Amino acid sequence: MPDFVFTSKTMFGLLAICAAFAVSVAATPLAGKLAAKCGCFDQPDGARKLHKVPVPYFGGLAILAGFVCSVVIFSFVMLGTIPQNIAVMVIGGMSICFVGVMDDMYDMPALLKLFFQIAVSAFTACFGGAIEYTTILDKTIVLGAFSVPVTVLWMVLIINAVNLIDGLDGLASGVSALESFALLVTSLIMGNTVCMIASAALCGAVLGFLPFNANRATIFMGDAGSMFIGYVMACISVFGLFKAQALFSIVVPALIFALPILDTVLAFFRRIAKGQSPFKADRSHLHHKLIDSGFTPKQSVIVIYCASAVFCVASILFMKYKILSGVLVLADLVLLEIFKHWRWFFGGKEKPSPQKAPAENAEKSG
Repeated sequence: MPDFVFTSKTMFGLLAICAAFAVSVAATPLAGKLAAKCGCFDQPDGARKLHKVPVPYFGGLAILAGFVCSVVIFSFVMLGTIPQNIAVMVIGGMSICFVGVMDDMYDMPALLKLFFQIAVSAFTACFGGAIEYTTILDKTIVLGAFSVPVTVLWMVLIINAVNLIDGLDGLASGVSALESFALLVTSLIMGNTVCMIASAALCGAVLGFLPFNANRATIFMGDAGSMFIGYVMACISVFGLFKAQALFSIVVPALIFALPILDTVLAFFRRIAKGQSPFKADRSHLHHKLIDSGFTPKQSVIVIYCASAVFCVASILFMKYKILSGVLVLADLVLLEIFKHWRWFFGGKEKPSPQKAPAENAEKSG
């Protein structure tokens, strides 16, 4: 495994971030105006959607524009062509973003949305590359006939993980920026140029959108943005990290996406345990728990940023310092539990889950 050094690839990665950032910053106000013309707004409901006034969607279109422009330009600059993986990523990303736009406009049924997620993921696995093998504890596992189904399952999980964490102003965009930067660093360490270009482009595009999305948000990314971001990050992990012949091939992506994955898996089983549909939205996600514990929405976002940053740092450190990484992860999980139930830990009573939370901004969440 090569060490990370500042090379021409690093410089081009930074330039790719800047290019995507510039396009995203310029495109976000335009996307908001388009949403307003289409009448596509997220309406507050006083329960999960806590913003005071309707906020336009379509922020995902600006993120898509920043990503596509940067990834295409720097593919030509660095590789002289657009690799098949990048082409598949762009086509699949545009497709999943379109599905998200339709959902933002017409509130698509959950099962229909899931069908399209599976279809786009299957297209990616078949034409971009599936997880044919991975390595656990220095043992290589060849998936064989299960490679496509496992790839589709992983991609759908990441797509929905980003979608479900999109519950407060700037939350999903900030966490995604951290995760895409971690993917960029790991791609540089591994020497994977394709994944490096894609990670840098995604990181810059999300960072360009973040100032408009931070509290109080003037535009939301909507399902178009959250599903697109989740799809691209899933592609990067499939095309790069899972293909590595090393111990970290499965551990590193699991660590990078640990926070949204945990939130998604817990939500899935929590809803089933309550006899609800796993696709039924509720108010029991991590950010809801923090707010119910007495944190403001801004404070909750900062807490989750910090927790996500620790997971991302742990994923990078795991490549060389496995024990240290494990200590970081364990400490992070313990601190999150303390934050979620801090009143109980310090002898007080937890704030009951309100039907109507304080009037602060919050994005569409699942």
